[in-house]
Amino acid sequence: MKDIHLPSESRLVPSNNLFREQAATVLLYGIFIATGAAIVIPGTLLPSLLARWSLNDAQAGVLFFCFFVGSSAGALLSRGRLAWSIVRGAVLTAAGIGLLAVSSRLGAFAAMLLFGVGLGIAMTSVSLFQSRRRSAMRVAEMTRLNLVWAVGAAAGPAMLLRGAASSSLNSVLWVATAGFVLLSAFAAWVLPGSEPPKPDAALPLKRMTLRKVPWSLMAMVPLATGVEAAVGAWLAAYSRRGGMLLAATISTVTCFWLGLLLSRLVQSSSGVATKFQRETLRFAPVLMIAGMLMLVFRSGGTAVACGALLVGLGVGPLYPLILGLVLDRGEAQNLVFLAGGIGGSTLPLLTGVLSDRAGSLAVGLGVPLAASMAMSLLALGVEPRRP
Repeated sequence: MKDIHLPSESRLVPSNNLFREQAATVLLYGIFIATGAAIVIPGTLLPSLLARWSLNDAQAGVLFFCFFVGSSAGALLSRGRLAWSIVRGAVLTAAGIGLLAVSSRLGAFAAMLLFGVGLGIAMTSVSLFQSRRRSAMRVAEMTRLNLVWAVGAAAGPAMLLRGAASSSLNSVLWVATAGFVLLSAFAAWVLPGSEPPKPDAALPLKRMTLRKVPWSLMAMVPLATGVEAAVGAWLAAYSRRGGMLLAATISTVTCFWLGLLLSRLVQSSSGVATKFQRETLRFAPVLMIAGMLMLVFRSGGTAVACGALLVGLGVGPLYPLILGLVLDRGEAQNLVFLAGGIGGSTLPLLTGVLSDRAGSLAVGLGVPLAASMAMSLLALGVEPRRP
């Protein structure tokens, strides 16, 4: 009779470390989906927020400026242990959204600032967390993270607008607040045991200096985030002012985020992410320009929706690609995230200021149009060779 060898317990039960790593990955992607849905809150709910606080376009631009300045500050505050930085970011995001529900007109600017700081910390910390864990496939990983972020951003407008219409603005804000509170609790439980090693211990990278990054590539960072932020912030208000009903406004805003989602879905393949970097940098800004021209010189609701889709398709793959190329040279005290935050804070503000002075939001959208043209020119001088 032959001996029967039972499988060892280690083969039957996954190790605790493996379970924790898998749980950490699921949670990190979940947090990034949530930040995508949260970042569209100011732009999607802008008509309701402007009515609540009686703000004009210039003041709304300042509101967006506070939001994105906060996200820039959050990028710099992503320090120390990344696991606890993610928890801190989720808690501050919840606090900022909750304050929006109860703040006065003046308090709204402080609430937006806190909201932005929380999102900035959370998004930057998750990006660095995954960048260190998946260093061998960093560009593809950054694209996948931003892909799931786009899923949240694409689903967010419909949920927010329909929720506000069927219930109330405050109800939507309190549900979002509760969601980030729960995420922060799960993060505090799961992530500390999966903390990735610091770059110096894990990668043969020297600390990046700006001289090691092509200036044209670094200049594209704030332009990419700026166009995405400006269009995402003002598109709902632009649609409503053009006479669109709620359903048409939802469709137009969703088209923008859907385009962004689809382009990142295609780019999320490791092969596409690495083989077509040069083509992406050249062709994507052309799509952005075409879409922005359709938005500015709109001839109907269909043209606006198609323009929004083209802008989303163009801007979608740029930031993840540029981010991955820069992080391949090192983290450099989060300078690339700071540059992205500067663009995200400046262009929505300039759009609002120009719109207020010209008395036309279509004129204000000339700001992201000009930025798209600048990106097209800068891309000609970039050769994305991996270091």
